[in-house]
Amino acid sequence: MPDNFSFQNADPEVADAVPGVLEREISPLEATGAHWIAPSRAPEGAPVLRGTVELPGRPGRAELLVAGLGLHAVRVNGTSVAQGALEPAISDPRRVVWYSRLAVTDLLGTGTNTVEVTLGAGFCAMTTPNAWRWEQAPWRGPRMLIAALLADGVTVAVSDTDWRWGEGPVRFDSMYEGQSYDARMAGAPVDSPVTVAERPGGRLAERRHEPVAPGAQIAPAWRPCARGWLGDAGRVIAGVACYDLDLAEGNRVRIRFGETLDADGELVCSNEHVYTGRFQTDEIIGVGGRVRWFPKFAYQGFRYLEVEGLEHRPGPGEIVAVPLEQQVAPASTFACDVPLFNDLVELTRRTVLNNLHHIPTDTPCYEKNGWTGDVLVSLDTLTGLFDLHRLLVKWIEDIVSTQLPDGSLSVIAPSPGWGYRDGECAPAPEWTCVLPALLVHLAEVYGDPQPARQHWGACRAYLDHELSRLHDGLASSELGDYLAPGYPLGPPPEDSRLSASCFLFRALGQGVELAAMNGDDDAARRFRGAAARLRGRINETFLDRHDGCYRTASDPPDERNGGYRQTSNLMPVAFGIVPDQDREQVVATIIDDVVARGHHLNTGHIGTSLLLNVLTDAGRADEACTVATGTDEPSWGHWLQLGATSMWERWDAGARSHDHFFLATVTDWILTRVAGVQRIGGDWSRVRVAPGLVPGVNRAASTRRTPLGDLVVEWERGGPVHLVVPQGMTCELGGENPATLGPGDHRL
Repeated sequence: MPDNFSFQNADPEVADAVPGVLEREISPLEATGAHWIAPSRAPEGAPVLRGTVELPGRPGRAELLVAGLGLHAVRVNGTSVAQGALEPAISDPRRVVWYSRLAVTDLLGTGTNTVEVTLGAGFCAMTTPNAWRWEQAPWRGPRMLIAALLADGVTVAVSDTDWRWGEGPVRFDSMYEGQSYDARMAGAPVDSPVTVAERPGGRLAERRHEPVAPGAQIAPAWRPCARGWLGDAGRVIAGVACYDLDLAEGNRVRIRFGETLDADGELVCSNEHVYTGRFQTDEIIGVGGRVRWFPKFAYQGFRYLEVEGLEHRPGPGEIVAVPLEQQVAPASTFACDVPLFNDLVELTRRTVLNNLHHIPTDTPCYEKNGWTGDVLVSLDTLTGLFDLHRLLVKWIEDIVSTQLPDGSLSVIAPSPGWGYRDGECAPAPEWTCVLPALLVHLAEVYGDPQPARQHWGACRAYLDHELSRLHDGLASSELGDYLAPGYPLGPPPEDSRLSASCFLFRALGQGVELAAMNGDDDAARRFRGAAARLRGRINETFLDRHDGCYRTASDPPDERNGGYRQTSNLMPVAFGIVPDQDREQVVATIIDDVVARGHHLNTGHIGTSLLLNVLTDAGRADEACTVATGTDEPSWGHWLQLGATSMWERWDAGARSHDHFFLATVTDWILTRVAGVQRIGGDWSRVRVAPGLVPGVNRAASTRRTPLGDLVVEWERGGPVHLVVPQGMTCELGGENPATLGPGDHRL
């Protein structure tokens, strides 16, 4: 077997980050007797593997079970099979490989039938050098597949050495660089022998979360540009372009993608974290006639498309933009009489959908990484908009797969071995504390305690790891309140021991909850004691009782006395760290600072997720509303004034990414405080409805999907309140006529 057919273990320590790989169960796909197979030599492009099967007649029901690493695209008898995009879902293949179950009944017939699978690189066979070292992943391996065809429940064909392979028209593919398609190679011979490949090591499991699928096509508006033609899709999307072009033989057309334009109106298409001269670029070579191509092995984040090498302006249907979207169901509806709030909710929905591709990502254009901290601050926003139950269960598997023997987790999941050490945005508890938060969230919001049981050992090991890192009783971090105003490079100036310790304190409290769920009394006792000690050290080190605020020695001086930092005070208030006797004064300093800054936030991703809720819950919903409706920098309204069609990565006009949800947490405030709907305690058994909580909002209507059923809340200030409360839920109605309501349709 050629050397390139063994999985690499470039970093022995990181290579051990595969808890659970010895849990071996035989999957239905493996039980068929199918083999992992691969080309007998390294392919030059995306290889095409083909098998045949003789059938006496069309079966009543036929399914193809298939997993192709890194990505697979399937054709049966020459027809593309409807499947989810970008499958199999990204994972650490040493722990799990997700296979697809495809319905192929209507594509089969009597006699000889062909099954053809083209294999893209994905992240498993990445070759593009990049900042996160995906091309050096310890689990990086060859392109290979396993497949079985079932007819009426009987296995009739499996991947084995009878299959053949050949080069196909996809000559190059990279998640970061794009794809190259040579139409002259379509129909090239598929007659070379395959070899049995070394299995990846992880278990084979059927994908259970929602697939990624193409959305409605968008016809770009075209105009001339310096290189040829520039198309505007009208909004930022994550997806591909679909092509139907008449090209002469050898004619080469390049299509580059980007979210923004430069000062001259030309496309911005570059990425300092991808170490090649190519980025988000498709290339098509004609054969003399029509070329129809739907790219399958990469996707881009873009609003604009630049076409080079096409003599005429693209005509109708020749180049269209196609979003690729995770098929998650909406979890809510919302509308109110403040247009800005409706717009912010809609922009957040778009942004979240653009960043769901089998994992939650932080930018579909520049990174495509599963940054844990982005989700940690956005959990309520994300699950308030979409039903992410199954996707988050899958992503927890990715997070746990990054765990090293010492209990540490990577800041991105899955991880190619990056995100653990100094210089790799790590350690950062404000990111990796996502594990206990997710386990509690799934149990409370979705009523699903199973992940908490399954991954309690990993969670406990992680919390113990963080406790082992304490220095002088405090946690530490490389990141902190990321991308606060005035700090475009990322970390803010304040001592990140404060944010790291606050997040660890909250995580330890979640650890106590999880330990109780699992009957682990020893862990509950240890984590409860550790949390109390950590709380004490935070207050001893950072609480200035004279001024009633939290400070660090590295707070920047500014025109206001002492360089007050909003996030440094929001975290202790929101997480229950402030001593009772100091809480009122600390909250007052937050309000004073917001007012002194002209009713502006001064927060990065952490503080932004807390500010509006803290203000509102402290009885200053008026200040929260003033901040939320601002239109000068820094504000969400300022983005809209600059033409934003999705949420941005930074507050300033020079933001790199225009498709980032970690500053979009205003939407959680809108869905809870503006709509007036909040859970009391953990689960949905009790909710609080507070109509008219936020001044300036006079009418709102919302629906929230819960495990108990849909909760409907409609109200008008000074007018009627309409509630539909599902079975199993009690609603505490606030306002002028408070009441406790049980299940039913109530009009008050």
